[in-house]
Amino acid sequence: MIMKLSFGSRLHHLAMAATSGAKITATEPPKIVWNAGKHRFETEDHEAFIDYKLRNDGKVMDLVHTYVPSSKRGLGLASLLCIAAFEHASSHSLSVIPSCSYVSDTFLPRNPTWKPLVHSEDLKSSI
Repeated sequence: MIMKLSFGSRLHHLAMAATSGAKITATEPPKIVWNAGKHRFETEDHEAFIDYKLRNDGKVMDLVHTYVPSSKRGLGLASLLCIAAFEHASSHSLSVIPSCSYVSDTFLPRNPTWKPLVHSEDLKSSI
């Protein structure tokens, strides 16, 4: 199942904040779709994506890999993919494991408002 994610006001605002200085315009952010069958969020053209695995009986989303082709790097797509994944996790009451180095080392330090969703050892014992 592939679901198109709309850029609601909160997601659009966060996307623009996460990609400040990037080449994406405020009027035409790329469409990010949720491909539940492949366990990923991806651009509509399927070229850029963030893969995840569900853990702990589906209560934890482990973001394992982000990929943006070299022809599309520098456009802020990786940030938009992360925002879509974190927004999904938030709306489905999931915590997130940032296994992907882009998520843990780049996205989260630049976007600390998402840190409360990060899975912790303390949370693990209650799942």
